[in-house]
Amino acid sequence: MEKQDIVKLTKEIIASPPSGLYFLYGAEEYLKRRFLLDLKAAVIPGDVADLNFSAVSGPDQSERVLELAYTLPQFAERRMIVWYNSGYPNMQQRYKKKADEIIEKISGFPYLVLVLYTTEDEFSGGGRDDKAALSKIKGTTLFFDKLTPARVKKWVIRHFESENIEASESDADYLIARCGTGMTELSAAISKLCAYVTEKGRTQINRADIEELIPQKITFSAFFISDNIRKRDPSALIAYINDAKSRAEKPQIILSTIIAEAEKLCRIKLAQKNGLTYQQAAQQLGMNEYVVKLAYPSVADVPEKRCFRFLHACFEADKAVKNTSSDNWGVLMQLVCSI
Repeated sequence: MEKQDIVKLTKEIIASPPSGLYFLYGAEEYLKRRFLLDLKAAVIPGDVADLNFSAVSGPDQSERVLELAYTLPQFAERRMIVWYNSGYPNMQQRYKKKADEIIEKISGFPYLVLVLYTTEDEFSGGGRDDKAALSKIKGTTLFFDKLTPARVKKWVIRHFESENIEASESDADYLIARCGTGMTELSAAISKLCAYVTEKGRTQINRADIEELIPQKITFSAFFISDNIRKRDPSALIAYINDAKSRAEKPQIILSTIIAEAEKLCRIKLAQKNGLTYQQAAQQLGMNEYVVKLAYPSVADVPEKRCFRFLHACFEADKAVKNTSSDNWGVLMQLVCSI
């Protein structure tokens, strides 16, 4: 599939938005929400928006969506429905058949704009199953990926200009380095900086302003989870989880990494208990010798029962995240606090 220039594409759509189905997915929530607001404004006159706009949430809302779709527009040519957290197109079987039938039926209504709004946690679009499901959607599919730093920099400078504040390219780069490329976080940072320099009677930001007001975004190494499980540092792991949540990563992937590390530490603990050197343990367990060497001092300080208690907590967390009613991020937080 050819990569979309999402900014250009959404501008073209907003200029003359067709009726029908829109499927929004991807990690850049700022652009996704901006498009949704612009689409609503383009489809429904502002003075009758309340009469012709509806939002529902949850995979069990098919009948409600159908009911709303059959409601004709009032004092307008079209109406708009936004369906959040539907799980579409990879819904549970108990919801999928009905949702498929209803979406196919109503997406052809000439007066209806139906928007399926998904977060990256619901639908990443990257896996084989996601790509297959995406190809079957009969409508406009829009992938809101994170923009490159170069494109975000231009947006940052324009954002400051809209507030009558100057920002140099180097200061924009520095702000991105501290915040990351997420436009929601950058927008909040820009608002804070604009308010600050305006209060100071200035019209330009500088690096000192950024350093004073905007905290450095925590960066994480490839082995951050492993290192901090080994160190038994829940605060570092909580910071990692909060950052992952802000980037709409999948909590299941983080949990699988934690489980793998907990299992590894239990195996190393038993090898140490049996009197093996770290070199012998690495050979017997089929692990990298340096990894085992790093783990040996940390497992020496932890009772065997505690190692296995944390592993059991990992398995319980795995059961919980497979329950669709669970708060998966909350489950992760509770797990790392038990380390």
